[in-house]
Amino acid sequence: MKVVLAPDKFKGSLTSFEVCKALEAAVVRLWPDAEVRQLPMADGGDGFAAVLKYYKGTSSVSVNCVDALGKAITAGYEWSATEQLAIIEMAVASGLAMLDAKQLKPLEASTYGTGLLLRDAIGRGAKKIILGLGGSATTDGGTGILKALGFTLLDANDQELPLGGGSLAALKKIIAPDTLPDIRIQIACDVNNVLYGPQGAAFVYAPQKGADAAQVQQLDNGLRQLAAVLEETTGRQSANVPGTGAAGGIAISLLSYFDVQLIPGIELISEAAGLENAMQHANLAITGEGKIDAQTLQGKVIAKIVSQAAAAGVPVLACCGVLDEEAWSGNTLSSLVGIITLTDAETDSAYAMKHAAELLTIRTEAWFNAHLR
Repeated sequence: MKVVLAPDKFKGSLTSFEVCKALEAAVVRLWPDAEVRQLPMADGGDGFAAVLKYYKGTSSVSVNCVDALGKAITAGYEWSATEQLAIIEMAVASGLAMLDAKQLKPLEASTYGTGLLLRDAIGRGAKKIILGLGGSATTDGGTGILKALGFTLLDANDQELPLGGGSLAALKKIIAPDTLPDIRIQIACDVNNVLYGPQGAAFVYAPQKGADAAQVQQLDNGLRQLAAVLEETTGRQSANVPGTGAAGGIAISLLSYFDVQLIPGIELISEAAGLENAMQHANLAITGEGKIDAQTLQGKVIAKIVSQAAAAGVPVLACCGVLDEEAWSGNTLSSLVGIITLTDAETDSAYAMKHAAELLTIRTEAWFNAHLR
């Protein structure tokens, strides 16, 4: 029996590594001689850098940095000297979870801290940067990153703009440093929103970051102005590129000045993990995430695993903390043979999160006994 374990994290409960451990315990109880291959997965959000570290064997680097509101912090990224590669997770410097929910300032929050991580990596000799998005507190169109990299943003009076998306409507001029670093950036982006408008960064995501209706409109206006100035300055038009609305529009500034590719985070992880090859030699694959719902089919880990397994003719078992039955009822993942949930009529979410590893092992083993013996 050859089993591939390729789950995402159960957010707030288990890392993808811990999910793998709990699943392996269930497998070896029934098949002690099973060949189990653990391939922890991630999309572009929390845990992205840790998973890539697992596959690439990178070293962790610490940097004196700032959070989204300018508070001094220490943040880190992953570094490979042999590949001249830095792996940066936006959430560790510009993340929403780092801020006090009662003190959110959506107009002032900036990506400057993330920019400091990029600047350090470039100074270390990076030729390629993988930037994981997710959990952002910002809606500044990546202008904080530009400032950290030596760009100057001016208003009509040639005064430098303050950090944050709230000032961008006054933007009139962007001055690049004399020399731009020769750097390739892969942005791990798991949504297709454009930069501005009803489906843009401000209207869709800024309310989650503390913005009221007036502030959402102000931020959207700022992103529109940023896009116009960037296009006038660089000749590149990127505001309608799917994914530019992710993480407060961070990609628009980078696309305008650097060699940038937007790619789903799961694609980067699965390539690093050698997922395709692993599936060619498997009898069963097990995947999962904290919640299975309508978004599961939209570039998430489970959809990728099922697709890769189907191509190799491998059945897939999925596990989750919570299953949205209504949203999932019309799924088209034909190779998915079953779904294990940790919550049910007798098990509420609080208990399931606290005892997730134990429940996952027990219920996976029970599913095996009912279906595979």
